[in-house]
Amino acid sequence: MTRAFMVTAFLLAVSAPAGAQTTRDELTTALIRLQRAVDALEPPLPRPRGLVEAVEWLRVHTGTTDLSQVSPAYLRTLTNAAALLSGSPSANLVDDITEELQAKVDHCRSLGIGMGGSVLLHVNTRRGDATVNNWQVLYLLKIYEEASGAAPTTFATLSAPADTRLEPGRYWIWARDPATGRMSRRELVRISGKREFEIDLPVP
Repeated sequence: MTRAFMVTAFLLAVSAPAGAQTTRDELTTALIRLQRAVDALEPPLPRPRGLVEAVEWLRVHTGTTDLSQVSPAYLRTLTNAAALLSGSPSANLVDDITEELQAKVDHCRSLGIGMGGSVLLHVNTRRGDATVNNWQVLYLLKIYEEASGAAPTTFATLSAPADTRLEPGRYWIWARDPATGRMSRRELVRISGKREFEIDLPVP
C-alpha cells in the first residue's frame, strides 16, 4: 500500500461525518487494521512494547465495550492511528501513537469502563493571577500535528472557562484573542483517568 493512498485514507477519516452510533463491526475492523499496522512495523522503526500491549488490551475488550460510549471521533482516532502507522511513520510518531493509545487504555482502567468515554475539559485563560475573558480555545490531537489536512478544533464557548467534551488522549491546547489575533503558547495536555479536568492556560 503506497504512502499516497494512506495519506488519502487519513484525510477521508478526518473529514468523515459523525454519522450514527459506532457499531461493533466498525470497532472490530478499526482494531484489526490497527493490529495489522503494528505488526507490519519493521526495523529500523521500533515496535514499542507499550504499543503492542495497548492494542492488545483494546482488542480484548472490544466485545465487552458499551458502544454508546464509543464516539465517532474516538473510532476515527483508532482508524487514523492505523493509517499513520502504515504510512512510513517516523520514530517520534510511533512513540506519539503509543502514548495516545496508552492514555486511552489508562482512562478505561482508571474508571473501570470498556473503550471510549469522554472527559469534560474546562480551560481558564489567565495572565498572571488574573483571569482573561473572551479568548477562543483550540485543540488538536497530538498524533495529528504533522498530518496533512488535520486542522485544530475551536471550543464552542469562549473563555473563561471555555468548556468542551473530549475523548481521552493527548492534545495540544492553545488560545487566540479574536479581537487582535494574538496567540498563546501551545500546551500539551494528557486528558485521561478522570471524568472532568480543569486547566489554566497562560495567555500573553
